[in-house]
Amino acid sequence: DEDDEGDEAEEVGEENDRPYNLRQRKTVQRYEAPPIGCRNGPCVFVLLVCNLLYHSYLFHRCLPMNLTAEDLASGVLRDRVKVGASLADVDPMNLDSSVKFDSVGGLSNHIQSLKEMVVFPLLYPEIFEKFKIQPPRGCLFYGPPGTGKTLVARALANECSQGDKKVSFFMRKGADCLSKWKTGSFTAGLTLVLHMLLIQAYLMRPSIIFFDEIDGLAPVRSSRQDQIHSSIVSTLLALMDGLDSRGEIVVIGATNRLDSIDPALRRPGRFDREFLFNLPDKKARKHILEIHTRDWNPKLAEPFVDELAEKCVGYCGADIKALCTEAALVALRRRYPQIYGSSVKLKLDVTSIILGPGDFSKAMRTIVPASQRALAPSGRALSPTLRPLLASSFSLVLKALLRVFPHAQCTDRDNTHGGDNQLLEEDLYSDDDNEEGSASIYEVEPTASPKSQLSSSATHRPFLHFSSSALQQPTAYRPRLLLAGPSGSGQSSHLAPALLHHLDKLPVHRLDLPTLYSVSAKTPEESCAQVFREACRSMPSVVFMPHISEWWETVGDTVKSTFLTLLQDVPSFSPVLILATAEIHYSQLSEEVRSIFQRTYGEVVTLCPPGEEDRRNFFSDLLLVQAARAPPRLRNTEVLSVAEDPGPRVLSAEEQRRLVEQEENTLRELRLFLRDVTKRLATDKRFNIFSKPVDIEEVSDYLEVIRQPMDLSTVMTKIDTHKYLTAKDFLVDIDLICSNALEYNPDKDPGDKVIRHRACSLKDTAHAIFAAELDPEFDRMCEEIKEARRKRGKKIISTREMESLFSSYSNKTLNIAHKSKLPPLRYYTRSPSEQLKGSVERTEEEPQPVPPHPPVVVDHQQLLVLLDMVVKKSEGYSVEQLERLYSLLSQCIYQYRREYDKTQLLEVSERDVLWVSLSKVKSSQLKSIIKRVCKSIQNFEQLNDDDRIYCIYIYLFVYICI
Repeated sequence: DEDDEGDEAEEVGEENDRPYNLRQRKTVQRYEAPPIGCRNGPCVFVLLVCNLLYHSYLFHRCLPMNLTAEDLASGVLRDRVKVGASLADVDPMNLDSSVKFDSVGGLSNHIQSLKEMVVFPLLYPEIFEKFKIQPPRGCLFYGPPGTGKTLVARALANECSQGDKKVSFFMRKGADCLSKWKTGSFTAGLTLVLHMLLIQAYLMRPSIIFFDEIDGLAPVRSSRQDQIHSSIVSTLLALMDGLDSRGEIVVIGATNRLDSIDPALRRPGRFDREFLFNLPDKKARKHILEIHTRDWNPKLAEPFVDELAEKCVGYCGADIKALCTEAALVALRRRYPQIYGSSVKLKLDVTSIILGPGDFSKAMRTIVPASQRALAPSGRALSPTLRPLLASSFSLVLKALLRVFPHAQCTDRDNTHGGDNQLLEEDLYSDDDNEEGSASIYEVEPTASPKSQLSSSATHRPFLHFSSSALQQPTAYRPRLLLAGPSGSGQSSHLAPALLHHLDKLPVHRLDLPTLYSVSAKTPEESCAQVFREACRSMPSVVFMPHISEWWETVGDTVKSTFLTLLQDVPSFSPVLILATAEIHYSQLSEEVRSIFQRTYGEVVTLCPPGEEDRRNFFSDLLLVQAARAPPRLRNTEVLSVAEDPGPRVLSAEEQRRLVEQEENTLRELRLFLRDVTKRLATDKRFNIFSKPVDIEEVSDYLEVIRQPMDLSTVMTKIDTHKYLTAKDFLVDIDLICSNALEYNPDKDPGDKVIRHRACSLKDTAHAIFAAELDPEFDRMCEEIKEARRKRGKKIISTREMESLFSSYSNKTLNIAHKSKLPPLRYYTRSPSEQLKGSVERTEEEPQPVPPHPPVVVDHQQLLVLLDMVVKKSEGYSVEQLERLYSLLSQCIYQYRREYDKTQLLEVSERDVLWVSLSKVKSSQLKSIIKRVCKSIQNFEQLNDDDRIYCIYIYLFVYICI
C-alpha cells in the first residue's frame, strides 16, 4: 500500500509539472491526513494560499460582462490570461528591447547621471576600484505624469543589456503591493515578498528594481496613519540599507508626489539622487517630435518641426506622442472619409495619405495636455492673430527682460552636442582651480618635484573658494520687471504670458489673489510664504504677479508686510525674477509698489496703444485675404472598391514548426489523459469483456452483424497512433463499443442482459469521468487544433515524421508559456453574397458629381478702402477694443462665408465699423447731432420710426466720414 501511495504521489507530481492544467479542479472527497498544528501561529503558506484564493475570487468578479466562458476559453483571450497569470511577484518583466537612450528626448542630463550609476561601473570598474568608492545605488524620479519616468527606467535596462552583459529589470507598483497585503495579518507576507524580491534581484545581478508609484508603498509616517504602512516603510528602509553589502543592485523609485514620500528614504545611501522630470522645453519637444516621426516617409521638414515644437507648450512626452497619432488619424479622415460609412474593408492607397499642417492643427484642438487638465499654464505664446499687432511691444518687453534678467539668455542657448553623447557645458571649458600651478591637495604630489612642493606649502592660500565669477554665470541684482500701462493694453492677457512662454524652461510660481485665497486650509500669509519657498528652492525661477495694483489694494496689511519681508529675505544675487503687470500707469501705483520696481534701473516697461503700422498689419489678413476667399467647396470623394480578402496568411517554415510543436504538446497531454481513462476502464472487472476484441472462432457470425468492431485494446492502439485529436473522438469509440454490444446482444437471454447493462455502464462511466476531470478550456483547445489542421489541410503527423521534423529543435522550447506569440490565423472569410450586399450598399451611398462653382465677386479696391477706414477709425484704440473690432469683422465674414457675391459683406462691414466708431462719440456730441438732424429735415416729426432712424443713420455716416 505504501508503494502504491508513493506511485500515486509521483503521478500527481508529474501531473503538476505539466504545462497544461487539463484536469478541472472540483471538490472531490479524497483521503486527508490529520492536520498538524503550527508551532508559531498561522503558517505563512496558509496565508499565501488564502491570498491566492482571494485573488482568484477577485479575478472572476472582474471578468467582462459581455463574454461567456466559451469566449474566455478562445485562443487569443486564453493566451493573454495565461501570460498574465504566469507572471509571479518577483519575476523579471519582459521589455521592449528596442527602447534605448536614443528613444528618450530632452533628458540628456538625467541620462548622464544614470550612466554614472549603472553603465560606468560595468564598463569602467577600474575607476571605482582606484578610489575605493561605490557608485550610487538608488535614485528617485519625480515629476508630472507622462514626462518619461518609466520610459527612462526601461531604456536604462535595455542600454545595460547589450552584448554578453545582461541586466535584470524588476518592476513593481507600490499601490499593487498595498492592495494585495491590506490586512494586518498579511504584513509578514508583504515583508516576505520584499525579501524575495531582493534575493531574486541579487541572484540575477546586476539588477534594476523599479518601484513605480512609490508614494503608495512608502508614504509619510505620522500618528494618524495606519500601523501597517509604518511597518512597510520600516521594512523598505531596512532593505535599502542592505543594498551596499549586496552590490550590483540599483533601486529606482518613481512618483508624481514627492512630498508624499517618507523623508527617511530621501538621503544618501538609500535614494542618493533625485531627478526632476519637468515638462520639456522647446528643444526637448523638438527632439521628442523627431523621435516619434523619424520613421515617417516622407520626413517632416525641420522648420515645421521647430514651429510645431513652439506651439506645443505644456505638452509632455506622452502628449506629443498622442499628437502624432491623432494627426495621422485626422489625415486618414481627410483622405478617405468613405471608410467610416462602410462596414466592409475598402481598397486604399496608403501612400496617398500625407499629413499636412491642418492635420496637426486639428489634432492640437482635440488634445488636452495632461498638465492643463487640472491647472492651465501661466505661459502662452502670442497667437497668430495677435502677433502682428503686439510684435513690436513684445520685442520691447523682451529686450527689457534680457537686460534685468540675463538668465533668460541661458534658456535660448543651443547646445552643440545632442543625443546621449551630450556633455555638460561647464565641463567643456578649463577651470583655473585645476590648472597647473594651483595648490596641491595631496601630502605628496604625484607629479611635482620636492622643490615645487616646498614652494606651494610656503605660499599657502585657501584651497576652496566659492566666489561667483561673472565669466562663468550671469549675475543680476534682485531682478524685477513691471509691465504697466492703461487698461486693456494686453500686458496681463498677452505680453506677460508670452514672456513666461519664452522662459518655459524655468519654473513659474503664480502669486495672485486666487493663489492666496483658493486653499481654505491655509491663510494668505502661508500661501505667500510657500510660493517664495518653492521659488527659492528651484532657482532660477519666476514669481508671476498679475494685476499687482488690484492685488495690493485688496490684501491686508499683514499680507503686504509678509510679502515685503519675504522679498527682502531673498539673497541679492539669487536668480528669482519678480514679474508683475499693472492695468494703470506707473505714476498711479502706490509708493510701496513703485519702491519695488525702479524705473531708473529699467525695471518698468510702459506700454502704449498700437501704432498705425501695427493696426494695418493686424487687419490686413482679415480684410484683404479672408474676406475675399471663396466659399469652402465639397470635395469629390472617389468611389472605392471592396478590398479582396487576402485569405489566411502563409506561415513561414519556422512559424509552422513552432505551431506544430505547440499543438503536439497539447495533444500529448490529451493522450496521457486518454490512456489514464482507458486504463481505469480496462482494469475495472465489470468491463473485462470489452477489453479485448471478440473472438471470431467462438462467435462466427459477429462480423456479419457488426460492421465496425471496437474494444478498449483497439482504443489504446488508436491512442498510440495519434488517431484522437479531441475527447469527442475518443467518446465516439466508447459509444461505438456500447452500441455494438446492444446491437449484437438482444434483450432476451439473461447473459445478454448482463452484457447490455455493462455496456451502458461503460458508456456512462466514461462520460462521467470526462465531465468531472476534463477541463472545458483544454477540450476547446483540442477542438481548435483539430479545426485549424482541417483548415490548413494538414493530416495527422505520425511519430516518426514528428521526430524527423524536430530532430534539430531544442528541447528547451517546449515551455509554451515563454514562447513568442504567433500571428493569429484568419479562417473566416466573408461570403460572396455579403460582399455583393456591401458593394450594393456602397453604390447607393455614392456621391453625385459636384457642379462647377461660380466665380467670386469681390471688389478688391473697396477692400483696401475698408482697410484704410478701419485703420483710421481705430486710432487710439486699446488692444481689447481692437480685438472686439476684429471679432465683429470676423463674424461678418463668417456669416457670408458661403456667398460668392461679397458686395453685401462689404456693406455690412462698413456699417459695423461706423457703429464701433460711433461708440467713441460722447453723449453730448450725440445729442447735438440728433438736434441738427431734426432741424435740417422738414416734417421730421411726421415721419415714422424707421424713416427717422434711417435719416439719423445717414447723417451720422456723413458726420463720421467728414
